[in-house]
Formats: sequence, C-alpha cells, structure tokens
Amino acid sequence: MKHYRLFYCALSMCLLTLWTACTVENADNEIAMPGEEKPSNTDSTQTLTVAEKELQENYEMLYFYFIDAAQKLGDIHSYMGHGEEAGYSPSRFEYPDVYYMYSKMGDSYTFYVGPYYVGKYDLDMESDPSYNLAVSVEKAESQLVITQVFPNGPGSKAGLKEKDTILYVGSSNPGSAKDFEMLTTGSEGDSISLKILRGPDTLDISAKLFCYLNPTVFLSYRDSIPVIKITGFENFSATSCSDANNANDVNSFKGTKDEISTVLKATKGQTIIDLRGNPGGSIDACFSAAELFLSKGDTIARLEYTDVAPDNAHQMIINQSVVASEDGVGKGRYFVFLADSNSASCAETMLMGVTNTTKSPIVGMLTYGKGIGQYYIPTSAGGYSIITAMRVYDKNGFFYHDKGIVPDYNIADSTKALDKAVEIAKLAKEKRTQGYGTKELGHFNNSLAKKASFSNEPFKGGAYRIIKNPFAK
Repeated sequence: MKHYRLFYCALSMCLLTLWTACTVENADNEIAMPGEEKPSNTDSTQTLTVAEKELQENYEMLYFYFIDAAQKLGDIHSYMGHGEEAGYSPSRFEYPDVYYMYSKMGDSYTFYVGPYYVGKYDLDMESDPSYNLAVSVEKAESQLVITQVFPNGPGSKAGLKEKDTILYVGSSNPGSAKDFEMLTTGSEGDSISLKILRGPDTLDISAKLFCYLNPTVFLSYRDSIPVIKITGFENFSATSCSDANNANDVNSFKGTKDEISTVLKATKGQTIIDLRGNPGGSIDACFSAAELFLSKGDTIARLEYTDVAPDNAHQMIINQSVVASEDGVGKGRYFVFLADSNSASCAETMLMGVTNTTKSPIVGMLTYGKGIGQYYIPTSAGGYSIITAMRVYDKNGFFYHDKGIVPDYNIADSTKALDKAVEIAKLAKEKRTQGYGTKELGHFNNSLAKKASFSNEPFKGGAYRIIKNPFAK
C-alpha cells in the first residue's frame, strides 16, 4: 500500500505543477487551484459567479477525495463552459459544468446532485430526519399494495395494514413506489390522507407524520431456526425525534448494530443471517455490526481511504485495518448466511468480514461485487458531492470489487435457498469453502458512469460516510 501512497503523491505533485502554469484565453475569471490562494488584487469584474464557485468547490473535493483523481481528474478549465454542449441543460441540471466534470471521472458512483434534487431525495440523512408513513409498498399489476407496516409507525397508528391496496394519496394515484414515497414524505405533524381498498371495502384513512426510525432488522423462524433479515446498515440518533419508535427508549436506539444485538440476545443456537436484497448503507455501521459475530482482535477488513494531506495541497491515501474491539454477542455461534446478486457494498463487507474468520457457509447467488465506498459531502450552493473515496479489501488484502462473493451453494430460487440454509443450520457442520468471483461483472464501466450522471437520482445504500465540507466558501 506504501507504493500506492507514493504513486498518488507523485502524480498529484505533477498535476499541481501543471495547473499553476495553465491559463485560459479570454477567461474573465481566475479560478484558484488546490493549494493556492485567489489573488488579492482581484477586482469586482473578476468575482466568481455562484456556478463558478460551485465548480471550483467540487473540483477541490474531487482533487482531494476521489480515489482515482490522479489518473482521471484533468485541469479545471477543461470542464468550464462545456456542460451545456455535453447535454446538461440548465433547465434540468443546475450547474451543468459541475455535472459534466463528474461524468468525466468514469465512475458511476462518483456524481453530483444539484440543490433541487438534494431536497427531493432528502440526502442529508444524519441531520435532517425524514418523516413518512413507515410502510413498504410494491406494485401488483397496476396498483400499489402495502407489503409491510412497521410497528408503531405513522402508518400503523393510522390503521394501515399489509395487503391494503393504495387507490389515492390525497388526489393523486401513485404509479410507483417512488411516487408513493414522495407523496407520503413531509414534516413533523403533516397529515396524509389516503383512500385504500381492503378486501371489498374502500376506506378513507388519515395519518399524521412524526419522526420514526424504520427498523433494519427483522426476526422470523423457519422450522425453529431463527432467521435474522438485515435490510440495510444505518447509524441513527433518535435524540432529534419528537416521537421515535419508543419514546421511553429514544436515546438508546443507535441503529443496525443495536437492532442485531437485541435480536441475537433474544435467540440462541444455530441461526440464519439473511442479507439478500441488502444494498448496504453506512460503512461504519456495517463494521460495527460485523463485530457482533467475531472475537476481540479479529480483523474485519482492510480499508483504504482518502483525506486532505497535512500540507492542505495534496491528497493523502490512508490504509487502516478494521479490527473487532470486543467479543461480539454472537461469538462462537453457528451461522449460515443468505446472499444474492442484490447483496452489495456494506452487505458484502459484513459477509466477507465475518465468513473469512468464522468460515460460516453462504447460500444463494454471487453477490453484486461493490468493494468501494463513497463520501457524501454537502456543497455551499446546497448540492451534494458523492465521491468514491474508499476501497474495501478482506483481511488478507484480496479485493472482490466487480467480481462478487461466491456462495458455497449456488441457488437462485429464494425459497429453495432458505430451505437449504435451514438444512445446513440444523446439522451445524458445514464450513465455507468458496471465495470470490474470477470474472469482471461490468457494473462499473464508463457507459454506466455517463448514464448515472444524467440521472439526477442518487444511488441508495452503498457504503458511505457523510463528512463535512472543508472547502465551503
């Protein structure tokens, strides 16, 4: 890894030298490069516009945080004024040059989200809790049907039930789960009116929104074997919620790790951990969750990530071993893991981190193969910079990125996979024998990066860290 650091630093020094020598013919404004100050004699005609400031700020974040910046980030002036001609219309893309710059990084998980879409998708996850009905819906034929109602949430308290068909939210007929989410998300105290079909009856239901922390862990049993379903990895602090799951326990709910710990303590014996369909979440949450299955001192993963170097002029690559800080509540217990092609990112990190040490078998399908993680960084203009800044390796230094994790039993049918996991759990004898895929899956190529840049819709899940913006002007 030392060679990587020297390589990045050397390239960064070369790029910086070139940048300081660059000029743009007929340029009205002078953009400051990383590590240099704006000239003090700049007059009012040279004041940067909001769009130019947003470009410069995002350029700095890519320069310092994008893990492939040394290879892929060009001179800032190569992006100025090219956004619209590349197809990023200002009517749909705020700050076209910024979108264009991100599209040139060739990474579908490194992209920009403008201020309008930040508000639309509620990206500020840690400081601005969202309020919704706390139900899950799926499309059945031409209508949406409720598939899950979370206990004590706004939807539950309003009387919504599983298998209810959504006819209207207010005066709108939502055509997709995304439409439903947008129509039923609001602020503390908002009232949401719904018309639903329950059996032969049409009912009008009114729900009042309050802060509710959607659970990420669910317990069920199959032939007396506990099945723990983990849908994501989140770090929550409910202290800002006026009414969260259990008001008497509001300060103790910290997210996925606590949920898993509670369920492990309430069960015993051979257990199945179901990570199918889990897209990931907070990388620190999945590290802490993995600890629950390991012994103190066990290595979960090796993490490579970026930061600003002490000279404030270069990118620094940091290599860190992530080690279990204490014995986990599940230490020594026999586990079988379920995974599929939608098990990605943090779900794979946990899968890799636990099974490499415990040799717990995996049943299901080859996983997605996302061994990279992103920083989520708010910008001064109200946008969000989402930048690939981390690589996750296993404890032996192997990288499963774009290759996936191979199951010990390759079973595509979800019911048959669960049946096999139960069979293995009852016998409690089998150990993991497989490793990682050998062929690239093609989830991270340039065409996907371009498609992502035109989408405006942020990816959900992943392996992320939300960090403060050190370059805000």
